[in-house]
Amino acid sequence: MSYSWEWSVVGAYFPALLRGAWLTIELTAASILFGTLLGIVAGVMRASSVRVLRWSVAIYIEIFLALPVLVLLIWVYYCVPILFPGVTLSNIATAILVLALSLGAFVAEIVRAGITGIPRSQVEVAWSMGISGLATLQHIILPQAIRLMIPPLMGQYITCWKLSSLASVIAVYELVHSAQNVISVTYRPLELYTAVAVFYLAMILPVNLILKRFELVPSTAQRPG
Repeated sequence: MSYSWEWSVVGAYFPALLRGAWLTIELTAASILFGTLLGIVAGVMRASSVRVLRWSVAIYIEIFLALPVLVLLIWVYYCVPILFPGVTLSNIATAILVLALSLGAFVAEIVRAGITGIPRSQVEVAWSMGISGLATLQHIILPQAIRLMIPPLMGQYITCWKLSSLASVIAVYELVHSAQNVISVTYRPLELYTAVAVFYLAMILPVNLILKRFELVPSTAQRPG
């Protein structure tokens, strides 16, 4: 079977695809920002010696590690307004919230592993010298833990960028949804989805190569969507 490619359709609708790509970048940046902040707080609590803090945040982490992003997007967008009539979330706000909550759980585990990976003897020496717990965390534990956390964090950020494409299921006009709208008019899915793939390569591949160049990310981490 032969197929007649018509690449002119990509050029004709290039501005619409470009706007979708830009929204994808904005959506990803906001999700990474809030997900990282949430994950740092949750990770520190997870590594805490206070049992109540550890177990309370463990519930959040385990739930969002297990739930697929696609299921969360659909559930939050359609079920939250029904369960909480006073709460109204736009499709973009829903996408940012879900991506941030999901990313935050992974970041929390990375932060916890980074903190607990520091030898206990260093903490005990700091305490014996009269250094407070907060100062020990700030000046001894975190500087070393951050070096351990950077590679997996970068991998999760790139994965979050790719998972942002799932926001198309709740009509967020990111790159995939923009392409789908064009396809509904032009009936040229192969050309448009190929263009989407090229856009993602152009956005993510340079970042991944730069991170590998500086030996921050040995390989892009994957997690289920």
